Amino acid sequence: MSVEALKNKAKKALLDGKYAAALPLFLEIHNRDKTDLRIFTKVAEMKEKTGDVKGAVAAYTEIAKAYANDGFVVQAIAINKLILRLDPEQTEIQKRLRDLSTERGDDWAISTIAPQFTDTGNPAEPLDKAKLAFERTPLLSGLAGKELDDFIDSLVLKEFKEGESIYANGTPGDELYLIGMGAVRLEAQSVRGKNQVFSHLGEGDFFGELAFMSGTEHVDSAIADSDVSLLIITRDIFDHWVQTYPAINDTVEDFYRRRVLARILAITPVFEGISQEARVPLAQQFTLAFFQDGDTIIREGEIENSFFLIRSGHVIVSTKNKNDAANDVVLGELGEGSFFGEVSMLTNKPRTATVTAKGKVELLALSRDKFNEIAKSHPSVQKVVEAYVKQRVMNTIQTLKANS
Repeated sequence: MSVEALKNKAKKALLDGKYAAALPLFLEIHNRDKTDLRIFTKVAEMKEKTGDVKGAVAAYTEIAKAYANDGFVVQAIAINKLILRLDPEQTEIQKRLRDLSTERGDDWAISTIAPQFTDTGNPAEPLDKAKLAFERTPLLSGLAGKELDDFIDSLVLKEFKEGESIYANGTPGDELYLIGMGAVRLEAQSVRGKNQVFSHLGEGDFFGELAFMSGTEHVDSAIADSDVSLLIITRDIFDHWVQTYPAINDTVEDFYRRRVLARILAITPVFEGISQEARVPLAQQFTLAFFQDGDTIIREGEIENSFFLIRSGHVIVSTKNKNDAANDVVLGELGEGSFFGEVSMLTNKPRTATVTAKGKVELLALSRDKFNEIAKSHPSVQKVVEAYVKQRVMNTIQTLKANS
């Protein structure tokens, strides 16, 4: 039987809860390729589910040693948590991690930066991604000896099945998640109400920082792309470690800013037709601009052709009232993921409306030349903007008639 057929048969047995039947199938797959630690992990899991705790611990220990020796720190920690759950006296792996961290120092751990922003648009291949390089892990580098022990002890292991929700839009964001095993996708609802995937993550990546760092509820959703084991960092633990290692906070802040941008590009209608992979380089074309409540962002009649996306906050769009020069006509309010400035950008004519900040606003600005470069590579972008121009012109005419 081919490996693919064996995998399908093993997965079906697993889904049906027939663990005794699944075990020999996973064993056969493992024996054909002993380098695939994900399959070996399934062997250990089946041993655990069929009551062979001693065999499961032995298998998990071998897997954790392999991960630790290769510098795959997060995976080794996750497996170590599984071992301690079955046998709290088994501290061999944690000692091994402590020794390795002392021996290898800052060069020991793999990077969690590179994988997170080299999206392929497809679910992650965790082991392949982990093997990108032996680089520093921002959340773990600098921790050694007892400090590493304490950090590992503070992590909480939680497991999710494929397709299961890890958190949903609107739920509290008081935890940071580190992927020990498996894959996760992040989704956000677009301005048009569609769910858009804006990130695929694998082992060693972390997520949840959008809500965690801003102290708000989640504005996205996290779903298990496969069976996944997560290492959870609570706010109290994070605050404690930041006091000792301030660089951890800077690292998460950096990812927070970059993931916000990825999310905005996913939810705005302008870039809906562009693949996730193609959106990543587009992010580099934008510049960030900040405005306070009441600031005029663009003024009617000005000659300027930048295009703006709202990263956070709200703006008021208004135009001059021919019947009452003292009071402008409010055309509408725009929020996160919406855009404006498209009319002047496309026509190279003066601004047709004034846009004012309502509270604090963060914008992503794009010059006309940069927009044209993007539109040349992705024609759907210009089509969407042109369609919005027509609709907004009609809406403006109707509003002005109602106020005449």
